[in-house]
Amino acid sequence: MATSRKGVRAMQQFKQRKGPFLLLADSQSMALSLARFISPALRRMARQSWPGSITLVFPARPGLVSACYQKSQLAVRVDGNAEVRLLAKACGGLLLSSSLNRKGRQTAVPGCRYHMRHHRHLQGRIAAALASGGRASKIISIWRNDCAIIRQ
Repeated sequence: MATSRKGVRAMQQFKQRKGPFLLLADSQSMALSLARFISPALRRMARQSWPGSITLVFPARPGLVSACYQKSQLAVRVDGNAEVRLLAKACGGLLLSSSLNRKGRQTAVPGCRYHMRHHRHLQGRIAAALASGGRASKIISIWRNDCAIIRQ
């Protein structure tokens, strides 16, 4: 959960970095409630992108664990996979997330062997194939009415 210091520490250990980490929101309204201000560009991009595989980065309100922020901004997605949204809802509307990949390493395939090797870090997983198909999500940064693609 994004508000759990214990959960954030476990994620930091697994990823071997301090953050920032992506947040998965259960709904567009939950995601937008995190914004410091909702510009027309942010509202438009949220409507066009969510639910889906696009992560939006925008100026955010304070209140979450510091590992979620980078320069007072959050990276948030309302995932296209319904099971991911249900899991986020079960966690209070927000789920701290990250890929299984470690920085600079090959894409991880989450099979039984992988799960056993990292069981001390992973408390759960979603068995269904994810909507992204194993590809990294597109990331778009939004500042006021300007949008910039961070990752294609």
